[in-house]
Amino acid sequence: MDGLRCVVCIPTRELFSGEISYASVPSASGYYGVLPGHEMIVAANQTGGVLTLNLDEAGKEQRKFLLYEGASQVYNNILTVLGRFGADVENIDVDDVRKKAERMRQTIASLEEKESVSEDEQDSVTLRVSRKRLEWYELQIKYVEEHAHA
Repeated sequence: MDGLRCVVCIPTRELFSGEISYASVPSASGYYGVLPGHEMIVAANQTGGVLTLNLDEAGKEQRKFLLYEGASQVYNNILTVLGRFGADVENIDVDDVRKKAERMRQTIASLEEKESVSEDEQDSVTLRVSRKRLEWYELQIKYVEEHAHA
């Protein structure tokens, strides 16, 4: 069986690029499987879903990526997964993420205070983006905590 080309990216970098034999993709309406020759599809990603890539046909060699928002596409035997945020689950440094989350909480508190006295649209946008980033940090912490004893 010919493989399926797969690319996983976030706005700042590529997380994975290579041949796979199967993918379990977290869409907004549930997970779907992708094998070589899959029909064309475009789907929104599930917030907080785990993309599982089987690198071999037996599924013994896998890569998993925690994703936050984004979209996925299968076209011409290529699976493209774009996340707003994403991380290889094996590389999540939970202590570092906790520190970032705490700094973001402080930033948000400061922005909320500033927004209450300001009508500046940029402050409002910055606050929304900061809240999304905090959700991403909290999602990583939750994932690691839930899978620490698995």
